[in-house]
Amino acid sequence: MPFSSTSTHFLVWISFPVLVIANFSSASVPGTLFCNPLDQPANVRRLASFFRAMATVTDLISDDKLWVYSSSSDQSPSIYFLVQCHEDLSVSACRNCLNESKSELETNCLGSNWARIHRDGCFLRFDNRDFSKENLDALFDQVKCSNAGSSIAFREFESDLDHAFVNVTLKAVRNGGFGVAVASSGEGHVAVYALAQCWHTLDENSCRDCLVTARSSMMTCNGKEEATAFFTGCYLKYSTRRFFDEAAEHKHYDGKNGLTSSSPFPVLSQPEIIKLTIAVVSLSILTCLGVFLGYKRFSKKRKAHNPSCSNFKYEILEKATEFFSDSMKLGQGGAGSVYKGDLPDGRTVAVKKLFFNTRQWADQFFNEVNLISGIEHKNVVRLLGCSIEGPESLLVYEYVPNRSLDQILFVKNTVHILSWKQRLNIITGIAEGLEYLHGGCGVKIIHRDIKTGNVLLDQNLTPKIADFGLARSVGPDKTYTNTGIAGTLGYLAPEYLIKGQLTEKTDVYAFGVLILEIATGKKNSAFTKGANSVLYSVWEHFEANALTRSVDPRLKGKFPEEETSKVLQIGLLCVQSSVAMRPSMSEIVAMLKNRDCECPFPKQPPFLSSTVLMSNEDTRLSQVINT
Repeated sequence: MPFSSTSTHFLVWISFPVLVIANFSSASVPGTLFCNPLDQPANVRRLASFFRAMATVTDLISDDKLWVYSSSSDQSPSIYFLVQCHEDLSVSACRNCLNESKSELETNCLGSNWARIHRDGCFLRFDNRDFSKENLDALFDQVKCSNAGSSIAFREFESDLDHAFVNVTLKAVRNGGFGVAVASSGEGHVAVYALAQCWHTLDENSCRDCLVTARSSMMTCNGKEEATAFFTGCYLKYSTRRFFDEAAEHKHYDGKNGLTSSSPFPVLSQPEIIKLTIAVVSLSILTCLGVFLGYKRFSKKRKAHNPSCSNFKYEILEKATEFFSDSMKLGQGGAGSVYKGDLPDGRTVAVKKLFFNTRQWADQFFNEVNLISGIEHKNVVRLLGCSIEGPESLLVYEYVPNRSLDQILFVKNTVHILSWKQRLNIITGIAEGLEYLHGGCGVKIIHRDIKTGNVLLDQNLTPKIADFGLARSVGPDKTYTNTGIAGTLGYLAPEYLIKGQLTEKTDVYAFGVLILEIATGKKNSAFTKGANSVLYSVWEHFEANALTRSVDPRLKGKFPEEETSKVLQIGLLCVQSSVAMRPSMSEIVAMLKNRDCECPFPKQPPFLSSTVLMSNEDTRLSQVINT
């Protein structure tokens, strides 16, 4: 959903011929301007219509709304219009900025049928197509670095800059698109100030992606004390001087109602203040004892539910992991390594050290912090907090002692062979965790990388879904189209692998592969064909009405045949090629937990991704393999 889900769209009737392209840079107000080339004289009547529309739009700017997105389909071609100011501006400053933008437009782009103007305070764009969901454009997105070099100690500056960037991005994503942050290593160090502003036509994922990409582009300003990113969907700036008002640090944006002041309370008359004071004092006397007794319990609960990137010191985590020694290492993935950590307070945690060098790191970092910081479910690993103070960024999780499922399930000559009951409990637990993520937690989270390596087992072999670096939160349209394919080959659903279509059924497909792996004790491979393929083998046994022949031979027949056949059948239902034919996670949980719940027969054989991977016609082949 966009930040402004309940906003009003104002219709503006505008029509343009095609005009000119220009760039500008002002010493006082740096920015960028783009518009299309002029190839015919401007129509006076249409220009007058544009000026009237601009005046109307500017008048709609108010204390509660510093932006307007307008559209009109009554003209040919249709016109779409966005004007927006940064939320630290006053109404008068906002209107001044937009008027200056309009003047630049009149001077350089009269008659153009599309244009975009970035200034250090506002943004104006119109086009003959709907651009409301666009957040990146390599042709127009720009970063401007200050001319002066930095005399700041590089390591401290980079650490403070990253700290400010993380916090300003988190604030912007959670605060309707706007955030400011200040970071400093301490006394004697110059502070870093950062401001982020996303356009209110974007949803949270697009806002985050735009800011993360903008920050990555700022790497070209290495050693500069100030830089500004003018992007299609957002604005990002940092500086060693305070360039925003202190009041901006306390402003809050309500996505439904607009910008509010630093104080969310109405102004009261003196009699009302007296009455309110008496009531508050009386209530305080009655409740102070309860507050006192419950304080410690409340504090612990608050820390558990509100992890912060400042609640773990890098030095403490470094010592807890014995300076990230190999002896404390629990595992390693594409995004980083995980270490066991023993904290001074006696707690044992898992510390994930992220590789800090690419946009992928930043994207995965924000995903894990944003998506699961408030999630608490017995089958989802709990994020305790994070640290961004040191040379690497760290995520701190609850410690799960039995490590990942693949380290138990697929290790040969293992002492502990999972019984059927244990396998069924693991399958059911993963299903319940996914059901929670797909809607039970209040938002729809698609994991995108469900596999045995991302399922951790605690001391009771209770499964916990882990590693949310690739996860995505999907809006009410239920479909998220992603141009880049991410995940693990062998677990990727066909519609995602081929077309990039991401829904909760993408996780259902991966979960189906997981079921078949757990039941058979064999690892699926995207490159294995014929009878050696786990999915193909189970399907052949299903057609021969002999599903139990697929079960892990290490169980030596010690399993209930009817129950086992049902579980394998559920796995085959999940890996069907058709999205519509796969059950939802809530339906899967019902089938697993209720013996009387009917389990349909699969109508399609499993999708074998090796067929796609070996095809020369698949344009995504190289991208998928590289992932």
